[in-house]
Amino acid sequence: MEFSKFVYIYLKPLLTKRNSSNTGFTIVEVLIVVLIIGILSAIVAPAWDAFMTRQRIRTFNSQVLQALQKAQSQAKLKKENVVVNFDNVADPPRVSLDGIEQNLNANGEIKAGMVELVSGVCTDENCTAFTASTNVTFDYSGSVDENSVPFIVTISTPDGGLRRCVIIQTIIGGIRTAEDTNCP
Repeated sequence: MEFSKFVYIYLKPLLTKRNSSNTGFTIVEVLIVVLIIGILSAIVAPAWDAFMTRQRIRTFNSQVLQALQKAQSQAKLKKENVVVNFDNVADPPRVSLDGIEQNLNANGEIKAGMVELVSGVCTDENCTAFTASTNVTFDYSGSVDENSVPFIVTISTPDGGLRRCVIIQTIIGGIRTAEDTNCP
């Protein structure tokens, strides 16, 4: 007896048929929701695109830094010269250590036309001008020839709006990174 009372009191409202004329949303309510979603998307899309571009440049810069550090470590470990060559013509740019290509593509997220890479040696003290050079050599001690410093690798967007760089600053192979106005 108790069970049938329970079903009647609590489940009967769930089992009864509802009037179909007052269920769902009106066309005006749906249009308002779509309009709000459209406005929010228009606000967020440019910021998201700028964020993704910044992340791509940072990732590519980090990959260049890791390649230079790896070359320096290999030179010290093997006690022989290691040449790092930057292919500025390839799109996206590539780097190789003693002829072995290193992947800078960050799992395929860097597509053609997304980044530019320029490398070279500064010719003046403030590094406002530099001579283009596609390679740098680390000797057996991880040092760089004195005529090759500071060696700069600049990564930027094609329009030059966002720039990051890796700089081999000293002949003993001190490497640092910089961004925007601190990049030559």
